[in-house]
Order: sequence, then structure tokens, then C-alpha cells
Amino acid sequence: MNLLKRSYLINLIQALILFSFSVSGLTHGGWLEVVLPNHPAPSLVLQDLKGNQVKISDLKGKTVLLNFWTTWCPPCIEEMPSLIRLKEAMNQSDFVILAINVEESERRVSKMAARLKLTFPVLLDPSRVAANAWEVKVFPSSFLVDGQGRLRYKAIGPIEWDSDEATSIVHQVMQK
Repeated sequence: MNLLKRSYLINLIQALILFSFSVSGLTHGGWLEVVLPNHPAPSLVLQDLKGNQVKISDLKGKTVLLNFWTTWCPPCIEEMPSLIRLKEAMNQSDFVILAINVEESERRVSKMAARLKLTFPVLLDPSRVAANAWEVKVFPSSFLVDGQGRLRYKAIGPIEWDSDEATSIVHQVMQK
């Protein structure tokens, strides 16, 4: 079995496991954890759906939430409305959400972004360069980067981003 098919199957199995947890009502499937020690976030240079180049280094001074996702991942799709609500609740110019789609065509991603009515930039990682740099093993995976460009939190699996706990953490990171 070639490496690409194996990677796809592993990700699909992980997504199904997380989805089964979220459907069962036992948990939302993911967890948010502090990254210690604080260290600089990996670089990120990708194009958005409009063809604009986005660099995380250009976002210094802003708190950035990166969300790595795919269109075939039910927990990823389930998580998106909470990201939209978080963005609306924050409504601040010093907070940015970037949805990074991994290994899918621009056309497919664009259709899903429109269907989900995403209100934040959607970036394309067709060769998995960014996902590898950020060591993404499970979808969705999210990372919270502070204004100094330091990686502060990571979320493995879907999170309810507009929950009191998650919004409190985002506010704490924005204060530092």
C-alpha cells in the first residue's frame, strides 16, 4: 500500500473514532492543551481561496487560531459552526482564524467553504507541507498562537470553540 493511501486510511479511521465519540454524546471528541515550553510557531506560507498568499509571520501582534481540516472529516465539519460563532463573539482586529484545508482540490474546498458559510480565510495545503511542519496527525487539529508568534495551545480533535472555557483561553492568550 503506498504511503498516500495509508495516510488517508489512518486519518479516516481517526476521524471516524472521533466522530463516534461526538455522536455518542460522551464527549465532543477533542481536547485543548497547553504547549510547554512556549516556543515559536512553525512557519506558514499558503494561498487562500482567492489566490492571496498568507504568511503567519505577517500576523505578528495578533492572536491566531489555525484549524487544520478536510472536507471528508465529519468532526471537522461539525466543529466549523463553533469557529464561526467564536469569530463573531471576538469581533476584534487582533484575533484571526485561519482554516487550513489539507490535501484537497481548490474546487472541492471552495464548495464546502461556501456551504458552511465560513467567515474567515480558508488556506490550501495541497501537498501537506504546512500540516507536516505543524505535525498534524489527526483532523481537526488546531493551534493557538499568541501575538509574539509563540505556540501556546493545541487542540486535537473537535472543540466547541465558543464554549466558556475555550473563549476564556483565547482571551487569556490575547492578554499576553
